[in-house]
Amino acid sequence: MKKLLTLAVAAAFAAPLAASANPTVYGRVNVNLVHQDMDTEYDGRSEDAWNVENNASRVGVKGSEDLGNGLSAIYQFEFGVDASDTGGLSGRLAYAGITGGFGTFAMGRQWTPYYGSVDKTDIMQIGTMNDHYLGLTRVGNAVAYVTPNFNGLSGKVALVIDNGGAEDTGEDFADWTNVSVDYDNGPLSIGASWLRENSGEDDLWGLAGKYNFGMFALIGQYESAEDDLTSWALGGEVYLGNNTLRAVYGHVDDDGDDGSNWAIGAEHNFSKRTRVFAEYEDSEYNSLTHGDHSHYVDGQRFGVGIRHDF
Repeated sequence: MKKLLTLAVAAAFAAPLAASANPTVYGRVNVNLVHQDMDTEYDGRSEDAWNVENNASRVGVKGSEDLGNGLSAIYQFEFGVDASDTGGLSGRLAYAGITGGFGTFAMGRQWTPYYGSVDKTDIMQIGTMNDHYLGLTRVGNAVAYVTPNFNGLSGKVALVIDNGGAEDTGEDFADWTNVSVDYDNGPLSIGASWLRENSGEDDLWGLAGKYNFGMFALIGQYESAEDDLTSWALGGEVYLGNNTLRAVYGHVDDDGDDGSNWAIGAEHNFSKRTRVFAEYEDSEYNSLTHGDHSHYVDGQRFGVGIRHDF
């Protein structure tokens, strides 16, 4: 199963958007200079080269309308932008919903609950340094509900209804079902999620946690699929004023075929909006494959980059 699904949709936006009726334009430019030395596992080719890469640059608009009686309409459009070359656009998010005391209901292309609850070790700034993660990030044709927040405890449910589309599994109604429970209170963040392909081909569940001690944070996650595929990862961050040091180690076992990756990085924040960073990853996955999720036999990536948020 390639990347499996997260709907942190409304929990992130419901409260701040309910107070504002005007659209907010926002974005990010993240451009990296990267050297990689890779032997790809699917055709045996080697690549040893420098390249300027784009990593999740985006532009979007989000907003809300007060409907009265404690209800608000919310919406978001977000497009990926190729900041390294063509400047071309691609779809990231596009949904509309209703939020109120009952929680939040939204439909469209959204983050999956699984990603928000489980992939807490996705902390590096340069792309593809997250090879151990098994789930999805964003999925179209999603219908989602997020509960109210009960002293840090919340739940999320998402259905992917995708007749003939990219996520279609041949089911008459919902192709995928995703349920998550999260607890976020002060320095502690814990998430658990279960995702089912409703045709019966694949289930995935995961657990993750992060604790911020003030000067440093520790992160861990575990994932397991029905077809003898498991993954675990440990990470940490150290906060030194405007500087952050990061490290992640991940391990995947695919029915006896083991693979691992580790990454380290350093980041300097000039301001809340602008940062520079340098990161290095070593990835060894032998002939490990799962679905269309591609790993490298032996690979090293080093890069420096700049990111600006607006």
